[in-house]
Amino acid sequence: MVVSVSGGPDSVALLLFLAGQAARMDLELFVFHLDHMFRGEESAADAAFVESLSRGLGTPSRIVSIDVPSMVRGSDRSPQDVARKVRLERLMTYADEVAADRVALGHTADDQVETFLMRVIQGAGLSGLGGMPPVSGRIIRPLIDVWREEVEQYCDKMGVKPHLDKSNLDNTYLRNRVRNRLIPVLKGEFGPGIKEVILRVVESLALDGRFLSGETAEAFGRLAVERDGEVRIDVEKLGQLPDSLQRGVLRQAWAELMPGESPIAWRHVIDVLEKVVGGRTGAKLDLPRSVVVEREYGDIVFRAEDEEEAALPAVGLEKPGSVALPGSGMVFSAREVDIEDVEFGGDPMVEFVRPDLRFPLEVRHPLPGDRFHPLGAPGAKKLSDFFTDIKLPRRRRSSCWLILSGGLMVWVVGHRLDERFRLSGEEKRAIRLSVRPEGEYD
Repeated sequence: MVVSVSGGPDSVALLLFLAGQAARMDLELFVFHLDHMFRGEESAADAAFVESLSRGLGTPSRIVSIDVPSMVRGSDRSPQDVARKVRLERLMTYADEVAADRVALGHTADDQVETFLMRVIQGAGLSGLGGMPPVSGRIIRPLIDVWREEVEQYCDKMGVKPHLDKSNLDNTYLRNRVRNRLIPVLKGEFGPGIKEVILRVVESLALDGRFLSGETAEAFGRLAVERDGEVRIDVEKLGQLPDSLQRGVLRQAWAELMPGESPIAWRHVIDVLEKVVGGRTGAKLDLPRSVVVEREYGDIVFRAEDEEEAALPAVGLEKPGSVALPGSGMVFSAREVDIEDVEFGGDPMVEFVRPDLRFPLEVRHPLPGDRFHPLGAPGAKKLSDFFTDIKLPRRRRSSCWLILSGGLMVWVVGHRLDERFRLSGEEKRAIRLSVRPEGEYD
């Protein structure tokens, strides 16, 4: 089990509790911490605290530092959105590396209440108001029914002083305004038991939401077709559904097209119904994240449009070592290793090739006409055809990294090695290629 630990009271209490139960429950724990580098020395101190706490408990840890502020600049996403996405991606990658069957998060009952109030303000639907589930796939939230006050008392009892994130006092953020302003007003007007009342409401809505989700999934399966990076919905059949299921199907279309993104807001759902579903052929609406929805005769089509991105200038690596990939926050590395250190399949951003690989290496984005010989394929093919075969969305193709040697493609990073550079099984050494975020240990 991987435990995500920020250094704050909630996640520290979770780690202490699970460590105390590990022997009895036969748990093998691993700790993950991401330093988003928002708070300089303070966030670095959080990382050091988590590493020290993990070492004291005898628990392996992965401490990762990623310059999230640089990723936020120039994007249309909020710092919290980018940080959440990066944290979850790296957390689940680590869970895959250690073959963890569960990932534990430190959300508490207070987080549940705050999330509910935030979503009321933002106008979420029933599924959003149902809050965070105790179990969602591999993710578990053991403290979801425990109040933050109880968590802090537990840390005191265990003699551990967690770090406090001062950014939690910054009322620029909606969650902080809900926590620091709205909830105190509610407690003052209606008594401290109001939080318990809200929590019970969330649990009730979650039950209703699960039922409606099942009905929505069944309807989506009958009405929608997913193909070539788009979702098509039969307009006539959609109109035969109850209003709540119509909205649910549209939300599901967004979720299928944009996995990992936040749910589509209610106002966008209403816009789609009024302007596209109720419109003529050619009616079109722009949604967040470069998604468009369009009326095409008897279908409503959700698709992600190609984003215009500045092409990565070609970068060279003259000899084994590392080189930064400009504007991406990533580093490409190539180094020689013993054949005993070769591990296949553990990380899509790592590959091993023949030791006679010729330097210099070139790193760049795809160009028209690129060809290579995919590992295991009978022959060479166009890179564009390969992308189609693996169903890589068009919006992601132009930003894919390619590694070349002497003009020959060696590796389509994260996807496939070229057959000509694979290990034969007789080598004693190999070249390890990897692409990693800057500052992360590789």
